[in-house]
Amino acid sequence: MSEITWEPLIQEFLDGLLAGDYDRASTISRKTMQQGATPAEFFLECITPALVEVGNRFETLEICLPEMVIAAEIVRKINDEIVQPLLLEDRGAGGSFRPLGKVVLATIQGDLHDIGKNMVALLLKVNGFEVVDLGINVPPAVIIDRAREEQADIIGMSSLLTTCLPYMKDMVDQLKAGGLRESFAVIIGGAAPTDEFAERIGVDGVGHSAAEAVRMCKAIMGARTTAV
Repeated sequence: MSEITWEPLIQEFLDGLLAGDYDRASTISRKTMQQGATPAEFFLECITPALVEVGNRFETLEICLPEMVIAAEIVRKINDEIVQPLLLEDRGAGGSFRPLGKVVLATIQGDLHDIGKNMVALLLKVNGFEVVDLGINVPPAVIIDRAREEQADIIGMSSLLTTCLPYMKDMVDQLKAGGLRESFAVIIGGAAPTDEFAERIGVDGVGHSAAEAVRMCKAIMGARTTAV
C-alpha cells in the first residue's frame, strides 16, 4: 500500500467529477499513480468512494441525473484510457495475460440503476477479471444465453429495487431447469438483496459493495483452481 494521503485526493477527484471536468479528474489519476499508487489501489481508495458519494448526492437530490451520468462517464473514460493501459503495462502486455475469470454482469429486469454495477465492473477489471457488462433491465433468459455464449465463470446480478428480486430468483430457477446451475457461480448485490434472500434462492454469494464483489469472485475462482 502506498503512502498517499487519500482524503484530500478523494475530494479533489469528486470535485472534478461533479464539475464534469475530465481533464481535472484524469490529471489527478495520472499524478497519483505516478506517485506510486497501483491502478487497483487508486480505483479502490479514490474512485470508489468518490462514486459512492456521487450516488449519495443523487439520492438526496443534491445533484441531478445528468451530473451523475457525466460523473460515471468520466470514470469510464479514465478506466479505458488510463487505468487499463497501465494494467497492461504492469502485466507485460504482449497478449500473455490470462484473466482470473470471466464475469457476466447485469442489472436485473425492471431495474434501471447501474452506478453500483458499473463500479463492480470497473473494479473487477482492475483486479484482473474479464467482464461482460450487459447493462440495465436485462431479462433472466438474456443473461443465461449470454453467459453460455461467453462461457462465463460467474454471473453477477444487481438490483436496487425489491420489486425486481423475483427476477433474480427466476434466473436461478431457469438455470436449474436447464441443468445449467453447476455451470456458473451466481452472485447478487445492490441495496435490495438480503443474506436471507440469497440463501433462499440458492446463489453463491451476496454483497453490497464493489470490494465485496471482487472478494467473492476471487474466492470462487480460487476454489475452482484448488479443486482442479
